[in-house]
Amino acid sequence: MNDYGESTFFSAPAFGLIVGDLGGGKDKEKGGSGLISPFGIELAIMLGWTFGIFRTFGITLTPGIAIGRMGFIVISFGIHIQRRIGFGIVIPIFPLWV
Repeated sequence: MNDYGESTFFSAPAFGLIVGDLGGGKDKEKGGSGLISPFGIELAIMLGWTFGIFRTFGITLTPGIAIGRMGFIVISFGIHIQRRIGFGIVIPIFPLWV
């Protein structure tokens, strides 16, 4: 706790853009597993809830759903800046639809 009575931990809704090869590229013959694939780079959208520490800079854990041609339950480990923007590594856990 600090002088203002705020906790060092926080939780908030998360919206993200996944750039890369979601799910190991299981659907390459259909154009990839992302939502769109401009120039061969797969993009998907992630919706979830993030849990983090520290106000200005810290670590986050975000369970969520990746929306693309193949949906996945995912978890993301990353960092945040000012609780507004962050970067992380997304790990697919389980496919939702094929």
